[in-house]
Amino acid sequence: VQQFAQTAVSFTDIALNPSGTVGLATATNGGLYRSTGGSWTQVGGLITRLPASGPCSGNATTTTTPVTGNLVGVAWKDDATAYVPSKDAGVVLKTTNGGATFIDVSRQVDGTCRAGTYDEFTDVAVVPGTDQVYLLAKSFGARWFSFNGLASSAVRRGDSSINCSQNAPRIAIDQSNPNRNFVVGGFGCDGSLGFGFSADGGTSYDIQMDYANGRGDTLQGLSDVAVAGGSALAAGKAGAILVSPDGARAYFQRADGTEAGTDWLAVDKRSAVDAVVGGRGGKLVVSTQANAIPDVVAPAGTISGPAGVTAGQPATFTANVADDAGGSGINPASFTWSATGVPAATGNPVALTFPSAGSYSLRVRFTDNAGNPGEATLSVVVSEATVPPPPLSTVKRTSATVVGGTVTLGSPRVCVPASTLFRATLAFKRATRAGTKVVKVTRVDFFIDGKRKKIDRKAPFAQRLTVRGLQAGSTHTLRARAYLKVRGGKRPTKSISTTFTVCR
Repeated sequence: VQQFAQTAVSFTDIALNPSGTVGLATATNGGLYRSTGGSWTQVGGLITRLPASGPCSGNATTTTTPVTGNLVGVAWKDDATAYVPSKDAGVVLKTTNGGATFIDVSRQVDGTCRAGTYDEFTDVAVVPGTDQVYLLAKSFGARWFSFNGLASSAVRRGDSSINCSQNAPRIAIDQSNPNRNFVVGGFGCDGSLGFGFSADGGTSYDIQMDYANGRGDTLQGLSDVAVAGGSALAAGKAGAILVSPDGARAYFQRADGTEAGTDWLAVDKRSAVDAVVGGRGGKLVVSTQANAIPDVVAPAGTISGPAGVTAGQPATFTANVADDAGGSGINPASFTWSATGVPAATGNPVALTFPSAGSYSLRVRFTDNAGNPGEATLSVVVSEATVPPPPLSTVKRTSATVVGGTVTLGSPRVCVPASTLFRATLAFKRATRAGTKVVKVTRVDFFIDGKRKKIDRKAPFAQRLTVRGLQAGSTHTLRARAYLKVRGGKRPTKSISTTFTVCR
């Protein structure tokens, strides 16, 4: 509901006193507005002093003059006392009667200033219930500090709290620990240099924030910051909303949906968890989890299951996975399993079949509900399945004569069940008559449909071959090529073929 409208005025800050009974809103061109019970009126009589030779020059010749520069911030000490700095160098207005009247407590009759000198102020912060006042300046976020409400000269604590020279930085003090305060650079302060933190009451600042789930150099300017319950919330251009629990780390926590790219202009926190952020186009978002840290830690785990399995026989493996404490939890649909030569599988647990003997590295990949990936591996040794010699009645023998002997190929007489192993053999019988040339067989290669499957270099030549991938009811060619050792140094070969059928 619109309470008040003022033409040709842009409001720069607003704050209620601790009891919520009086509100002050600062504006451009020396405008200050006060609300009591919802009715807003302009505060008049905002007077400062203007030395003849320039602001804060120390020239004793001064004249009173209205404040004309933009008023940039408001901070309450208690229900009666508040401070309002101006863009005019050295101007700090103070009220002690709830905003009814103000005096300039910085510019003095001798032309000096208790704070500011030639600095252009951009914000003010007060430790409630005390006379500790922080004034922030435009150039690199220089700070002025007063411990007595500017009853005497303030102390300039360092030249910078951020590394940006032309912007409108803002400051927020941790009320639970006033030694901690945060400063952000306004729009135009690009990258991570515009987010500073002090743990020593503003004496020194660290701008080397660790952006745990994003890149600080993508920031296009932060417009405001608030602290409550020990954690800070900063907001700025292009949808940037950041949570910092400790001043050392910052986490991107953008608004959802179409508001993810909104330019945010102001932020405030009521408690550690309750916050509101306002931006361009009248956009306003609220949170009841304002100190929540996003899950940026990858889950971890191990694989349990047999370290030794048999080729062609399924084995069950389970991924034992856990997310970090306080994390988002494991995504149960994210498990994918892989190993060389093994079809990819999903789920947990999972049954896998290794095609042949050898050493395999089994890998499972998974994610938590925040999308952080993790993986685990297990070394698996796969041995050949033991296939007992088939009964003589089930063996088909095909023979061929070579000079000085006979080679015989043994193969299944009946059909071979799909996805199983069968036994193939090659035997050599040497002739007993004189003049035999072949001495022995030194090697046998076994082929299925012209593709070599096994090489055997030691008698007896017997190998287990698989029919995995062959269509049920199909007929295939089994061939054995024997390498012969012959007297005289020659090494001829002899091939012998037969067929077998895959059961329907």
